[in-house]
Amino acid sequence: MAEGRKAFWKKRLTKENMAVMALLGLLLMVIALPVKKEKQTDTQRMSSDAGEAAEPQRQETQEEEYARQMEERLEELLSAMEGVGKVKVMVTLRSSREQVVEKDVPSSMDTMKESDSAGGSRETASSQQQESTVYTTTSAGERQPYVVMTLEPAVEGVTVVAQGGGEGIVQKNITEVIQALFDIEAHKIRVVKMK
Repeated sequence: MAEGRKAFWKKRLTKENMAVMALLGLLLMVIALPVKKEKQTDTQRMSSDAGEAAEPQRQETQEEEYARQMEERLEELLSAMEGVGKVKVMVTLRSSREQVVEKDVPSSMDTMKESDSAGGSRETASSQQQESTVYTTTSAGERQPYVVMTLEPAVEGVTVVAQGGGEGIVQKNITEVIQALFDIEAHKIRVVKMK
């Protein structure tokens, strides 16, 4: 009986069958691996806890994040001013964030003096300037431009809705503060009374 079993397993354990068994084992391991879940935001967690279907949130761009931070800081500042009361602020940006890269600018200047047989002389100057971007190499071996500084987007306009926005002196004070902070013209600042 033992010899019958050995013969049975010898027939069954051919190279092809071993390969199939190995692939099945690999497939089972892949299926058993845990699936990485996306990190839920607090808003999504709250809405799913309340039994509502959570909608996917759109990723905020760097410019939108910057504008939101400016709005929050400005709201905090303005609400601390006398006569302003509760306040809501909206900031619009003129441009996007800009990175300034390092430039290598070698230059040369040549001056030539010539004299002719009649006693006249002439002086000629020529200059040459080339500009090339300076690159750095990352740890992965990629070349990237060397960024000297990053300029934040310029503020285009500001709208303020304030409880005390109906009073002329409050409007004037808010406008002057915003002009000083963002260096924009008064006609790009709007202050209105909150309902």
